[in-house]
Amino acid sequence: MKKYENIFSPIVVKNLKIKNRVIMLPMGTNFAGPNGEILEEHIKYYEQRAKGGTGAIIVENACVSFPIGSNGTTQLRINEDRFIPGLYNLTSRLHKHGAKAILQINHAGASAAPGRIGCQPVSSSDVPSKTGGAIPRAMTKDEIEETAQMYALAAKRAQVAGFDAVEIHAGHSYLISQFLSPVYNKRTDEFGGSFENRARFCKMIIEKIRKEVGEFYPIFLRISADELLEGGNTLEDSLQILEYLDFGVDVYNVSAALNDSIQYQIDAIHLKSGWRVYMAEAV
Repeated sequence: MKKYENIFSPIVVKNLKIKNRVIMLPMGTNFAGPNGEILEEHIKYYEQRAKGGTGAIIVENACVSFPIGSNGTTQLRINEDRFIPGLYNLTSRLHKHGAKAILQINHAGASAAPGRIGCQPVSSSDVPSKTGGAIPRAMTKDEIEETAQMYALAAKRAQVAGFDAVEIHAGHSYLISQFLSPVYNKRTDEFGGSFENRARFCKMIIEKIRKEVGEFYPIFLRISADELLEGGNTLEDSLQILEYLDFGVDVYNVSAALNDSIQYQIDAIHLKSGWRVYMAEAV
């Protein structure tokens, strides 16, 4: 264990102290209720990880805008205040075992299924999130502003519900990723083209969240550091994009890939364990 001598030592990020470096990353469970509420079975699933000694648990992506931003029929929601009490029950149970709770917030964008959301999905442009996927419509500037505010209000609800930090999902072909990536973003206005322009929507979200949650509340950002797809962001591209986001991000959750390179997002079995550590090191 000498190689990993820090793994059981605490780490402090702003006002968040995590007892060790063992972090459970966000993974979909399909345990949420039909209306996006958290159920007892779901709470027990996370509570078992807290009992096992996990330092911090990043709870799977919760929808900030329903139904248009929905990622599934069994996805948690945090787009309304009525979801706060159930989520507070979750954070209380995790805290009881010494684990910190972090909530990932998300909008599916073009990855939302039209048949499920009852309308055409939205994105940066009219490019599907995967080959053969539904064609989305480009968001207006007013919709971009309104959606950024929805992220901010969702983050505030997470804070009220007892979460110790919030994580913005900006990777894996979801809405923010669809603005960051040249694979999807074909806009010619201030939200498209250059690194700075493609980062503008994400920067706006971070700014609005910070205004809602205050200076000392940690903000995590999950990214696809290398999209591993022709025409997509390389690791070097992402490092340039992050220059526009560093002002407000406290922790980067470094992942990889898009929907059409999903074998590197949800690792194919032949990939070596820890193969993408170089991306985290670069970030």
